[in-house]
Amino acid sequence: MSAELIATNVVLVARQFNPSVFSQLWLVRNGIVGEEDFGTGCIFSEEVAKIASRQFDLLVLPPQLQFIPKVVADEQGVLVKTVLGEKIVQALQATPYVAVGLNFTWHICPEGQDIGVYSRSLFCMPEKSPFREFDSADARFGTYLSKNVIDCRMKLDVKPITLPTGEVLQFAFNFHADVPS
Repeated sequence: MSAELIATNVVLVARQFNPSVFSQLWLVRNGIVGEEDFGTGCIFSEEVAKIASRQFDLLVLPPQLQFIPKVVADEQGVLVKTVLGEKIVQALQATPYVAVGLNFTWHICPEGQDIGVYSRSLFCMPEKSPFREFDSADARFGTYLSKNVIDCRMKLDVKPITLPTGEVLQFAFNFHADVPS
């Protein structure tokens, strides 16, 4: 079985972000992005800031900030901690934060096994309705799970998806924590 981390992002929710604060000058002065590290497609306005850098993408809207690391998986934790936690959050200490979310998307591919057969073995209960109605070779199965873990609400959405390379099971993890006022 192969497993591949496809996407990671962190979402900060606030009562109000001011996207116009996230200017190129502010980002450079606060050591968040180096002068030479800005990529193409950046947008700076009153309503939205979209920053593309070598190491991460950043999207700032009034209700939320989304941080997307572009480094290898082993370096993502340190990047999130230093850039988002130690630089951005520290520079915006007066921001009324409401919640934080950590999101991870994995693709799992059972080698040598049909995704229909594999998803059925994990998630089908053929003796129960509505599963009885999906007793066919082309049926695919997934699930939604949720529980409290590490002071967060962990939500897991598992579903089969089709990629140009074939079918995989997509595991989308969300860890959500409300920030105490």
